[in-house]
Amino acid sequence: MNLAELAPGFVAVCAIVIVASLAHPHGRRALGAGALPIGGILVASAIMHTAGHHPSGAGTAALLGIASAGLWLVTLARLPDQRAADAARRETELSDRRFREALARSNITVFAQDTDLRYTWMYNPRLGVSAESVLGRTANELVEPDLLSEADALKRKAIEAGLTVNDTVALHTPEEGRLYFDMTVVPTFDAAGEIDGILCSAFDVTEMRLFEVRLTAMAAQLATAYQRFELALDDSPITVFEQGPGLRYTFVYNPPPGLTATDFLDRTDAEIFSERDAHRLQGPKQRVLTSGGRETVEIEVEVAGTVRYYELTVEAKRDSAGGIVGLVGTTLDLTERRRDEKRIRLMLRELTHRSKNLLAVIQAMARKTASLSGDLESFVSDFSLRLRAIAAAHDLLVSQSWHGADLRELLRASLAATIDPESPQVSLDGEPMLLTPDAAQNLGLAFHELATNASKYGALSVPAGQLAVAWERIPGEVRLRWTETGGPAVIPPERHGFGRVLLERLVGVTLNGSVKLDFRPEGLVCEIRFPESGVAVSPPAAPLTDEAGPAS
Repeated sequence: MNLAELAPGFVAVCAIVIVASLAHPHGRRALGAGALPIGGILVASAIMHTAGHHPSGAGTAALLGIASAGLWLVTLARLPDQRAADAARRETELSDRRFREALARSNITVFAQDTDLRYTWMYNPRLGVSAESVLGRTANELVEPDLLSEADALKRKAIEAGLTVNDTVALHTPEEGRLYFDMTVVPTFDAAGEIDGILCSAFDVTEMRLFEVRLTAMAAQLATAYQRFELALDDSPITVFEQGPGLRYTFVYNPPPGLTATDFLDRTDAEIFSERDAHRLQGPKQRVLTSGGRETVEIEVEVAGTVRYYELTVEAKRDSAGGIVGLVGTTLDLTERRRDEKRIRLMLRELTHRSKNLLAVIQAMARKTASLSGDLESFVSDFSLRLRAIAAAHDLLVSQSWHGADLRELLRASLAATIDPESPQVSLDGEPMLLTPDAAQNLGLAFHELATNASKYGALSVPAGQLAVAWERIPGEVRLRWTETGGPAVIPPERHGFGRVLLERLVGVTLNGSVKLDFRPEGLVCEIRFPESGVAVSPPAAPLTDEAGPAS
């Protein structure tokens, strides 16, 4: 058979292949890719080879062509499944590689166990074991059973409930101590839907837990420190503040008297204080913003209608990059200190003035006492008693920071040298009255002379005698009346003694008032009058802590 005789069969086979290829979607792609010509060549070669060696070549060639076409169609049918399988395999390999790379750099262990909790697979193991060494074994065969009690309980819960469970479990190890894992357990199922094991992921959160513990401890320490900060600043003269961009207040603790933190927040000094005071405050703050340093100044500002004095300290506030973003500052209220300093200066000036006057009084008292004393012993006795009277008046003044002395207490101190002020023989009647220091010193001398005379010659020299002292304010002045009764009969003195001279010529004159003595037979009556200027108009200041002791 020649090629001409084979041509119709060859054409028929090629036609069948082409039609079949066009009818199949993957055949069309293969056709476009040149697969059909290659197949056609192979088929043609087979036909010609068969025709050249077999007598019935034409029929055989036809059968081979049909078989080749069928084989080609089968190949086309299997082509998509193979390509899908190859693509799936490549994707699986890629995913597995990514999974392993991710876990290799993490602290996550993934493993599978059957229902007897025997390991069937593990990746990225911990605690010094390998994946191969754990397969087919339970965790209790690897470590002490008690170490994994929490983890085993979680796994059993997932198997029994058939649900995914999650919890943080603790693992106690001899080498690394207590470890914490965030464990998720997922039950797995076989083809029949029965649970055949679990798939677990264990995320080591030990560092996170330790960080939380440290963070909790730091938070507790910070809370304690802040509580101490509050306790230290409460009722103290210190204010702490921060100012942000534009020098607006962002934080204020323990604000000055008369103001609250709300009065400061999100406001500037110009919006809170007068223009003059705001200018004083902004000077050091602007300098610190420019220099980035620290500055302390003393400043006077008006706060809530009161002039107050402060020690202002400001320091630049910086961000993490070192840039200046505002100020941190404190103010120390010096107002009371300045007032105390001013009061002390006034007291020192007053003390100097009074000391000079006192020395003059003592000098005159010494001369007059000496001139009327018969001997040295009587002079020393009388002079010492009068010095003690002056010292008693000074003790009262010192206890009130030299602001003044209470009239009743001055009388009690003067009488105490001769009689108990609480004795039934003594009656003191009058309103509370604070004497000025000058009035207190002079009246103290007067009361001493009157009490000494009463104890020696007057009503207090006998048990039945009575002394009544009463005082009152009348328009423009104070009147005090000393009345003795029930004592020996009074005989007017023939000469003026030192006591009478002191009362009438010294006390009366220094008080800008008058002293009148009436020597009645039933008892002495002394009336002392002095202007209201001898009365302190305001309450006494708090006593100084370093009080003087009693004079001796």
